[in-house]
Amino acid sequence: MLNSRYKNLLNQSALYGLSIFLMKGISLVMLPVYTSYIIPSDYGRLEVLVVFSNIVSIILGFGLVEALYRFVGLADGLEQKKRHAAECLFIASIITAISYTIFHFYSKELLTFLPGNISENELYLLGIALSFGGLINIPLAWLRITERAGLFFTISMLKVILQVSLTFYWLIDGWGITSILASGAVSSVIVAIILCFIQLKETKILFSIKHIKSIVIYAGPIFIGGAATFTLSGMDRWLLADHFGATEIAAYAIAIKFALVPALLIQPFTLWWFPKRFSVLKEHDGKNINAHFAIVGAIISVLICGVLGLLGPLLIKYLTPVAYHSAIVILPWLLLCTLLKMLSDLLNLGCFVEKSSKVQMNINLVASAVGGLLLILLVPVFRVNGALIALIVAGVIRLVLFYYFSQKKIYLPYKFGYLYPAISAAVVATWFGQVS
Repeated sequence: MLNSRYKNLLNQSALYGLSIFLMKGISLVMLPVYTSYIIPSDYGRLEVLVVFSNIVSIILGFGLVEALYRFVGLADGLEQKKRHAAECLFIASIITAISYTIFHFYSKELLTFLPGNISENELYLLGIALSFGGLINIPLAWLRITERAGLFFTISMLKVILQVSLTFYWLIDGWGITSILASGAVSSVIVAIILCFIQLKETKILFSIKHIKSIVIYAGPIFIGGAATFTLSGMDRWLLADHFGATEIAAYAIAIKFALVPALLIQPFTLWWFPKRFSVLKEHDGKNINAHFAIVGAIISVLICGVLGLLGPLLIKYLTPVAYHSAIVILPWLLLCTLLKMLSDLLNLGCFVEKSSKVQMNINLVASAVGGLLLILLVPVFRVNGALIALIVAGVIRLVLFYYFSQKKIYLPYKFGYLYPAISAAVVATWFGQVS
């Protein structure tokens, strides 16, 4: 059984890997272009918008993708699966309509909450892309559930071609960071329309108070907990920009770009595995299979972080101007933060099987509260070092709590012995990356 699953993993992951690289890795590939056309102060402003988009995308996502995985994964029969997908698409449509209306009429008012001298037009363009995010994420999740990696890849390539082409055109025309935001808005609207057309042909769009209530009850706590994790995925840059200006976070932002690469590279695995793990749990020997693939994912995560720890400093030197090179010493600690999050996501199955998702919410709230408090206390005094300490402490707390409560609910026989050599290799590789 495992051999057939590995074959399926390789076939699907190859296309998912290319897709995710195209959609999310393009910002890293375009880094030399961005840093050539955009000065550090403007790049810092762009990073403020990235932080804002992180928290808003969590809010607008409303935990619907996780709810879709859970309800479709445990549903009996194709028709029931389609019904849940249709209901999630309905909720996403409502969220899109409301959020676009807010950005259209109230972008100027929202600016008062953002540091970094962001313009109304920049925020509005970002708001368009964020508003249509749900109409992209739900259909893409449906494609993953139904194992259509080829179509997933085609849609991803279309979005990237649109975004990169428009960004180049407008950068050369002197639009600065507006070129990046405008291309993101245009490509998001076009791709959302195409994906919704595809899903509507298969599942239509349905409304059932009973079923939607169940989805909202499950997704709500995920949304609350996810929103709270803003402290672990943006509050650091927010405080640094607020206290010391947008230029202060330019090198830090570059380090974050590289530190997020492992989360990007593991996604071919997680995109294949996460939609399946609920249905696999119902199979014979489902617990052992879940434990096996969780450890496989953990080993891959650790090794990817080690490779980035080794190669990241060289890439930063060759891809960015000297003004950004201080990112090199920050990188290993941000890679540790990324790894802690990746391991938390891999070892948390037991926390997601119940009809209620309050456990995940409470764990994220606790970790985020500790991280947020430490950021507020440490960043004004220790700047970047204070942010790193806060993020690592919060990440460790989140990992421990997810593992403990997940195992308490459903004990999975993880074989951690296979993980230790990978950790040792990653530490050594990261050390060489710093001294070379």
